Amino acid sequence: MELSAPGLENARVKLVSLDEEHREMLRASDAVEHMWISMPAIQRGAGFDAYYDYVLREKSAGELVPFAILSNENGRFVGVTGYSYPNKTHRRIQIGYTWIDHSFRGKGIYAAIQHVLIKRAIEWGARRIGWHVEARNDRAVKAIEKLGAQNEGTLRNFSRFTDGTWVDIAILSMLRDEAKDAIKRLEAELELSTA
Repeated sequence: MELSAPGLENARVKLVSLDEEHREMLRASDAVEHMWISMPAIQRGAGFDAYYDYVLREKSAGELVPFAILSNENGRFVGVTGYSYPNKTHRRIQIGYTWIDHSFRGKGIYAAIQHVLIKRAIEWGARRIGWHVEARNDRAVKAIEKLGAQNEGTLRNFSRFTDGTWVDIAILSMLRDEAKDAIKRLEAELELSTA
């Protein structure tokens, strides 16, 4: 199954392939303010439009599989997420670039998004699912660990952010059987939250 094939949804969220039509939705959301806190530097330009253009170029090159997140409860724009560096030969993929509008944070949306992404990664054939997160972002690291991912350590001074600072990146991962267990736990949580 292709990573961006239709059907990426559960009771809480629906993921659709990020495209030009989502640019203004993202610009108008609170997610943009959150994004700049942990935005990696890119080679061409700076600012929202330069970064959005970069994401669309990386999508065309097959390096990113980005999605707009929509609420399945009311159809509102929730934020963005995606896969990066899909590698069929080694059957590994990363999940990341998840930014959620402030009004949706802390309400179980993150787990619902991860449920959809992990499940599709398994259907795609992944044996390893990874996350690269700024090490200082303790909230994100703990949320990923809560999913069942293992913290494998830290890459020091690994990335430069748009403000010029160099940051450490925490590496987390889940192997295929761990991911299947995570899917079951997340499905049980989703059933409770929508009952």
